[in-house]
Amino acid sequence: MLPVILFHAGLPAFSGGYLGVDVFFVISGFLITGILARDLGAGRFSLVRFYERRARRILPALAVVLLACVPFGLAWMSPPQLADLARGTAATALSVSNVLFWRQLDYFGPAAEHLPLLHTWSLGIEEQFYLLFPLALAALWRWRPARIAAVLWLAGALSLGLAAWTAARYPSAAFFLLPFRAWELLAGAGLAIAAPAAPRGAVAALGLALILAAMAAVPLGLLPGVLPLVAACAGTGLVLRWSGPGSAAWRMLAHPVPVGIGLVSYSAYLWHQPILAFARIRFGDALPAATLIGLGGLALLLAWPTWALVEQPFRRARAGSPARTLGAAGATLAVLAALGAVGVATGGLAGRRSPEVQAILASVADTNPWRDACKTGVTDANPVHPRPGCLLDGAGPAVAFWGDSHADALQGALFPAAEAAGWRFYSVTRSACPPAPGLTRTGPADSPLCDAFDREVARFVDEAGFRVAVLAARWTAGVASGPFDNREGGVEGRPGDVLTPIGAAPRDNAERQVLVIDAYVRGVEALLDDGLRVVLVYPIPEAGWNVPEELARRREASREPVTLSTPRAAYDARQAAVIAAFDAIDHPHLWRVRPAEVLCESFVPGRCVQSLGDRPLYFDESHLNNAGARLLAPAIAAAMEAARRDVGLARRAAGPDPRFRRVD
Repeated sequence: MLPVILFHAGLPAFSGGYLGVDVFFVISGFLITGILARDLGAGRFSLVRFYERRARRILPALAVVLLACVPFGLAWMSPPQLADLARGTAATALSVSNVLFWRQLDYFGPAAEHLPLLHTWSLGIEEQFYLLFPLALAALWRWRPARIAAVLWLAGALSLGLAAWTAARYPSAAFFLLPFRAWELLAGAGLAIAAPAAPRGAVAALGLALILAAMAAVPLGLLPGVLPLVAACAGTGLVLRWSGPGSAAWRMLAHPVPVGIGLVSYSAYLWHQPILAFARIRFGDALPAATLIGLGGLALLLAWPTWALVEQPFRRARAGSPARTLGAAGATLAVLAALGAVGVATGGLAGRRSPEVQAILASVADTNPWRDACKTGVTDANPVHPRPGCLLDGAGPAVAFWGDSHADALQGALFPAAEAAGWRFYSVTRSACPPAPGLTRTGPADSPLCDAFDREVARFVDEAGFRVAVLAARWTAGVASGPFDNREGGVEGRPGDVLTPIGAAPRDNAERQVLVIDAYVRGVEALLDDGLRVVLVYPIPEAGWNVPEELARRREASREPVTLSTPRAAYDARQAAVIAAFDAIDHPHLWRVRPAEVLCESFVPGRCVQSLGDRPLYFDESHLNNAGARLLAPAIAAAMEAARRDVGLARRAAGPDPRFRRVD
């Protein structure tokens, strides 16, 4: 639990702390299966009694924390944020919050840090597993008692295989959904069923070391895919299987301090994420490390009275029948789900805010209407080209536009411009994948699909005779080792799209940055060498804070419209290495578009704007909305037209290009 708290606090050294949840899953499978096996062996197993014990254990403290979030949500959250809290409350009450967050976000992305109930995804996994597992175990106990352990290990192996396959293709599903997490609980269950083993202190100590090594390896990028999870779970299994009185591991874990923390760990886990999320919402993301650690300590302080006054009384209570207890639990869950439904139906009680603030917050919906058709998400498989709905069948020379989610944000302005001009235009994007082959995402949100996406787009562009390539991306996100700090209180959350060249083993982060920027340059030069005219869109200024929310907060305190902006110097420092590399590309068929000349020079001297009065230009911390994209569209369209005209002049001088042909 402690590493999880430090992970959610955003401390870089504990970016592998999320593995504490995996350790917990193994322990849970071990303990609960041991209880079930004893009841089944003694002939006293009761499914109703089992569910009653689970309700007493889980629900009282959970209900207290969910209800405690309501007043802070009303006081500090914007209507969209409150609506998200309401969805999380309802989903948690129904034990499906893991499914909600799978569909809603990237666990390792910055938006996750403002979700007070994000951590309840693990409760969803737990409750879904224990809704099904006791029935399966009871059936095996009756019909195949001698093969229970073998069946559990086989089921766990199948789940692990699915998890490994899915993590490389759909990482969000692999993280949040039960079929790809069941192997961890089943590992603990298999250990509980297996015959007891004689304690071996050295093996148990190795298990503790393996858990710590897995957590330490994550920030260093040493273990890809599911390997950190496997290492942490294997270490947990060694401790559970071979620790015993007198061993070093036993003495360490039996010390009063870890035992005391363990007693309140469930309540501390429930409290820590709401405390951290509400602090970030109220005071901004740029909280000092000491403050974040102090907030984690506050979770421990709140955990003690919650354990003593809520958990323990309900766990000790024995009045009433199990059916009565389950009925009360069901009623409590129904009330919580209804409370969440009201929050969702009212749009997070949007009427709490002035019309001006409501309009600012509603701007989050002003996004590229082609994104569902033409953007591939982080967890999606790569598309087949041409992607339906993403090709305008106009006149050549044809233009292809691709990049990451920053490029996607521009599509809402570029598609109409290309259509109005009658161009042949194709646009596709993939989140967190800049248009440069040879790179892979590493770190917590690793994905191997970027390289294949870029190569497949380039192959289609070549085969279909496109003559102009437009490239846009959040170039520096994959290079920088940390989030953007706008120097005025806006700091994004943990970066999730760090890039590394495929097959490279950089000695340090500085060398990795050089190699990634070199890959960007080589990608641009390769297209130019193939005879394409290239329009290169330089980095779009990042904001550092969620623009609609920050603008709404400031507008509430002002009688007049507020123009939100950040220092140009922060942009220049952040983007210096990438811009210098792009500036060094010397080619007659390269056109450059510099978004900073529009967003940082045209409105407020020395500053980059994120809104024009009450009109936001971004829908989050770094992505332009349609209003912002329309400001950049004229410069990009002019560069595209110049590149098309250059192709036309070359064709008239050299005759028709046999590669250019229509694609239906």
